[in-house]
Amino acid sequence: MSIESFANQHVLELVAYQPGKPIEETARELGLNPHDIVKLASNENPLGPSPKAVEAIARAAAGVNIYPDGAAFRLRSAIAEFCGVEFGQTVVGTGSSEVIELICHALLNPRAEVVAAKHAFSMYPIMSKLFGAAYVEVPNKEDWTHDLDGFLAAITENTRVVFITNPTNPVGTVVGQQEIDDFMAKVPEHVLVVFDEAYGEFSDNPPDTLKFVREGRNVVVLRTFSKAYGLAGLRVGYGIAPEPVCSMLHKARAPFNLHALAQEAALAALEDREHVRRTVENNKDVRQIDGHDIRAIESWG
Repeated sequence: MSIESFANQHVLELVAYQPGKPIEETARELGLNPHDIVKLASNENPLGPSPKAVEAIARAAAGVNIYPDGAAFRLRSAIAEFCGVEFGQTVVGTGSSEVIELICHALLNPRAEVVAAKHAFSMYPIMSKLFGAAYVEVPNKEDWTHDLDGFLAAITENTRVVFITNPTNPVGTVVGQQEIDDFMAKVPEHVLVVFDEAYGEFSDNPPDTLKFVREGRNVVVLRTFSKAYGLAGLRVGYGIAPEPVCSMLHKARAPFNLHALAQEAALAALEDREHVRRTVENNKDVRQIDGHDIRAIESWG
């Protein structure tokens, strides 16, 4: 008898996450020179990591025989200072996707529901279904933004998590401050609102979601070092939330979840504001086609 017959059915029904194919694999399949291929699928930083991060990795390499700081004290302290929050309001993970997993560990079960936009990060439904929770999709508006009124209508007494991707990849739409404020004024207290701001650095006018953390609301603000900071290969992300929420997430976290090289690189990258500025400016420049912003091209659909 196959072991699959004893497995959780909701796991067997999952479709595994498919990341962007590595350049080397594509080159092998098509017989091409890897240097002739430009990969766009994963939104990796074309400028690479900060040189300061590379130097930090080199300095830390000799110490990899020692377990990393499981509490990531220095990195979390720097993140707290950068975001203007307290140390206890931070949690780090191997990419923001691990923080998403921690949220699901803490709150989801087969009786729970998750609400998100139809067009959003594919890890939301995968993680939700991995824990047996029902995943409720709300159609995007015609301009591709999240329909937060639709989110409110979809929330039930069983809803535990709402994911708001802001900006939304790949179209770059942003839900504005007023819409978010109106939503937060109406969302029930039994719901954890997750603001996924993986692309927040690229927004010209990002809404202030950290204020909800300072107010002690049931929110998590997700951010990452994979995009603007160019550390996708090291997998460093973090969440900002009120201390009771962070405490709950830390209980679900594996020990030493963020290795030493990643912690040191992220620390150095966070200090290199000029590299982030250059990345954002470069992104603005290259997304122009014949003078038009590619986010406005209707063929995205």
